[in-house]
Amino acid sequence: MYLNPVLFPQQSNREDFIPTLSLFDDDTGEYIDVSGRTLAGPGDFTAAAWVVTSGAIVTASATALTIKDYPIGNEMQAIACTVGLGLGILAGDPVTIADAATGLNTMTGYVTSYAPATGALVAQIGCAFELEIRGAHHHEGYGGGFGPSVVVGSDDCEAPLISAQLGNGLSVVDVGRVAVRIPAATMAKLRHRTYGVGMTAFDGYDSRQLFIGRLPILYGGVNLQPIPSQPSSNPYGLP
Repeated sequence: MYLNPVLFPQQSNREDFIPTLSLFDDDTGEYIDVSGRTLAGPGDFTAAAWVVTSGAIVTASATALTIKDYPIGNEMQAIACTVGLGLGILAGDPVTIADAATGLNTMTGYVTSYAPATGALVAQIGCAFELEIRGAHHHEGYGGGFGPSVVVGSDDCEAPLISAQLGNGLSVVDVGRVAVRIPAATMAKLRHRTYGVGMTAFDGYDSRQLFIGRLPILYGGVNLQPIPSQPSSNPYGLP
């Protein structure tokens, strides 16, 4: 079940937005592994001999692939390999790719595409995430933020002002932990007000809402860092 509302602490629009989000099972309290892979040891694992299993179909691949250790960006969102020809593999089917030598290093996800004529297979391993910051809707009106309380210059609630994905502001840093890093230069788009924040996860088959929240933003009132260095003859930047 997703959380609503999630109340983020207030911050200024002159600093990075860097929360770490935790995903855990409501019943057991254990962190949920969203990476879709297992590693026999620490560090990235690369091999060129794999056993690919999709339902009752078992085939082989000699494509060089790398299983990422943490932190994980978008490196495994579209794993491409060549498998057997003419197989009954369809987009949306579950797939597991295991190293042929030990079977201990694995990637599990869903098929994005498979070409029977060439054996080209693409799979999404683990979850994809989408985080968006939007202008909050006004309860007094309807539509895209243009209700009775809206003034000229209001944010458009129908389009995200800031968005982040794996490899672009988001990374999986541990079991069940997703780090957010949106730089101050991007946060400077926001004004002195409270914004809506939402996040979803997509594992290649199912989509899930993770949370719906609120982010109060204060006007920082200073130049964005880093400030250009001043010459030694005028260390304070006086005119």
